[in-house]
Amino acid sequence: MTEYIGFAELAKQRKTLIYKESVTELNEGNWELWGERKTETEHVFVYRKIVTFEEAEQYELENELLD
Repeated sequence: MTEYIGFAELAKQRKTLIYKESVTELNEGNWELWGERKTETEHVFVYRKIVTFEEAEQYELENELLD
């Protein structure tokens, strides 16, 4: 997994992090496994990716349409 990522440094580069959860492990490019969330009833893999502000906005809009 990637080392510490400073949000201030990312912001200077006009970048941010987006997160994605999946019940299965992903092999999609550019998504980094960040951790796992386990409860008595579920086990979810949590992924993150560094993207530009514009890509993050587009990702949020796409997710809103799917929900």
